Amino acid sequence: MAPSTTFSTASVAGLGTVVVDGNGRTVYLLTSGGHTNVPCDDASGCTKIWPDLPLPDGVSGAKAGTGIQASLLGTMKLADGQTYPTYNGWLVYEFSGDSGPGQGRGEGIKSFGGTWYALSPAGTPVTGASTGGTSAPATTSGGSGTPGY
Repeated sequence: MAPSTTFSTASVAGLGTVVVDGNGRTVYLLTSGGHTNVPCDDASGCTKIWPDLPLPDGVSGAKAGTGIQASLLGTMKLADGQTYPTYNGWLVYEFSGDSGPGQGRGEGIKSFGGTWYALSPAGTPVTGASTGGTSAPATTSGGSGTPGY
């Protein structure tokens, strides 16, 4: 099911209040070695594990739902030509290991050259939370996650 373009917040066990997409699924960001916004790309297989959330054709931006600061919503156009929503400048992704709303199994996973964190309503990585998942699937090794823009 494709996520809607509205983001809101929800309480997720072990993480607290985090940003979720229109289907209530936790959204994540990728950090890596001082880089604060590392894109995940199709070429490395990253988006198979960490699906990205491109805006549908004709939609210029995401909408702020409950708990979201509208001023932190933005967009970023990547090398693939698609426009993606951002929150406080972070590209956002879902985790394929979360089977539905209220899950945060992707928290703290190290893969694709960085570490994945849920996104707080303040627009910062949720760190120091108890993690829902302790290791990445074996298919996530390799790849820099940089799409070449």
